[in-house]
Amino acid sequence: MVSLELVRLTKAWPLETVDVSLEAEAGKVLAVAGPSGCGKSTMLRMVAGLERPDSGKLFVGGIDVTSTEPSGRGIGMVFQDYALFPHLDVFGNVAYGLRVRRMRRVELRARVGSLLAAVGLAGYERRKPHELSGGERQRVALARTLAVEPAVVLFDEPLSSLDAALRKRLRADIVEEQRRLGFTAVYVTHDLEEAMAIGDTLAVMDSGKVLQCATPRELWENPASAAVARFMGSGPCLPIVCFERAGGHLFAVTETGKFPIDDDNAADGSFLFFERGAAEPTTTPGLPGAVSGPSGHDDGHGVMAARCLRADFAGDVVDCAMQTGGERFTLRFRKGRAPEAGEERLYRVNPTSVRVL
Repeated sequence: MVSLELVRLTKAWPLETVDVSLEAEAGKVLAVAGPSGCGKSTMLRMVAGLERPDSGKLFVGGIDVTSTEPSGRGIGMVFQDYALFPHLDVFGNVAYGLRVRRMRRVELRARVGSLLAAVGLAGYERRKPHELSGGERQRVALARTLAVEPAVVLFDEPLSSLDAALRKRLRADIVEEQRRLGFTAVYVTHDLEEAMAIGDTLAVMDSGKVLQCATPRELWENPASAAVARFMGSGPCLPIVCFERAGGHLFAVTETGKFPIDDDNAADGSFLFFERGAAEPTTTPGLPGAVSGPSGHDDGHGVMAARCLRADFAGDVVDCAMQTGGERFTLRFRKGRAPEAGEERLYRVNPTSVRVL
């Protein structure tokens, strides 16, 4: 098992620059997610050697391969469209790289048979690509890539053309094969749920840069910026108008409420963030539109008014698209606590979940 390291790997155009520093730990999966056009596929093509970087370094297992031809990097790639040879059957596609390397026939047959069994396609040797389903073609592409035993495997949105149920099944298959065979992987996708399910670590990209790289849980709970929090959908990011100190406490003031914060050094931030499950409906006397409620809620701190735009049932919880002060975000509620679409209510935010970004 080897690691993969990108050090300021850069590709520039007149109106766009991709500049990436990342590390994929040996034997682990690094998922890279971001909106379309953020530069993640360009980054992947530079790693594969299909795009020459303008500057920077690429290391595989500590060895500089920046100027090495694609065939000499020990890197395999599974493409979005699978790129199978239509005139070859399944056996021929998987065996292609082994024949180029002049592997002996007996060893080649054993190797291909083992790989097809590993991806659940034993007995499919003589089928042509057009006779396979999308999921079967994806598994043939994976077997063909693994046939030459690459140290690192790159996945360029390999499941994007499949239906949701099949995507979930195949992403589990990919993780299982990666764990069993132990290769290092970089998995690029625009699907956040897919990236969080597959990646041991997750890098969020935008505008050609890596905004943050951490475990999926760390990114969800502790985004480093409002841009990361908004991409993750992990909670509201309300613009801070100013900071106030009163009664020995520091408050972040937004257009829709005043929220106590613990960190005195947080006054350098611009956005107030809290997880989307940290707000609950409340009744607060003395605030516009409020109804009578417990006297303990009469200071109005940590309370905001928000309108529900849409309520989406999600099993044990309800995810509601909300709007307040021109900001749109998602709040999550237990069943029976969620507002109806079009309803405006007051919500109290758990103070322990409030952070300044």
